[in-house]
Amino acid sequence: MSKIQVPNEDLKSWLAELKPFQRSTLEHFMESMEAEAAAERWLSTIGTPNLVGFGGAGVTDPKPFLERFKTEFHKFLCDDNAYSDEKKEITGQMPISKTVLISMISSAIGAHMGTAGTLIAPAVTLFLFTIGKMGINAYCSK
Repeated sequence: MSKIQVPNEDLKSWLAELKPFQRSTLEHFMESMEAEAAAERWLSTIGTPNLVGFGGAGVTDPKPFLERFKTEFHKFLCDDNAYSDEKKEITGQMPISKTVLISMISSAIGAHMGTAGTLIAPAVTLFLFTIGKMGINAYCSK
């Protein structure tokens, strides 16, 4: 199976694919941190005290969800056996828009993790931006 092609485009181009509230939050995060740290912050933001954090874990420790997201994201892009149907659909349509790429990856990983793809789409976007800069082979070799 051929690897998914991740475009090497600037951050503004990637963030333009998100909803305005997601984009503005990430732009704020990116003022003081790199893309991966901003994605981690997005996933570990607790929000209001009346809501349970991502993954249903206690609000004091978002790390398990964060690590699981990173593991699933790496499996999606690097493990030939994981998410094979979804990857086949993506590679069969290449080249596809960043919007579709973000949506398909977010939906697949979100479904596997038991969360909505729209909630993890900003993190997926930032990870894809980073991979576009370094190359998928470099990302998968780490």
